[in-house]
Amino acid sequence: MFKFALFVLLVAVSTTSTAAQARVGDLFNFIPSLGACGFTNTSQQIVASVPSAVFSSYPGAGTNPNKNPICHHSVQIESGQTTLTAPIVDFYTAATDSNVGLSAAGFVKFADLDDGVVRNVSWVVV
Repeated sequence: MFKFALFVLLVAVSTTSTAAQARVGDLFNFIPSLGACGFTNTSQQIVASVPSAVFSSYPGAGTNPNKNPICHHSVQIESGQTTLTAPIVDFYTAATDSNVGLSAAGFVKFADLDDGVVRNVSWVVV
């Protein structure tokens, strides 16, 4: 019984740490519409897009992206003195899993839209 309880505890800790892995990458302006989570959003709402690798490997993810548990979570993004939390509504396909997308309403909290990208932001799924 003790071994089973220890195994369950280790799996829970492992799952939690994978989901809450902090990343450092680029923040880009994400243009939302009907996202993978099944919600329709606009650029006037503060919403986020995570890498497809993060989305599809989130604990409990299955074949239907609308039912992915990550859709009930947010990303916390930090750069300099600015911190913002935005609900995850979509994913994007890219070669790296370190970048994160933020709609215009959120992006402007970090930089002008004309800047296009904010380098070296820290973000984590919360």
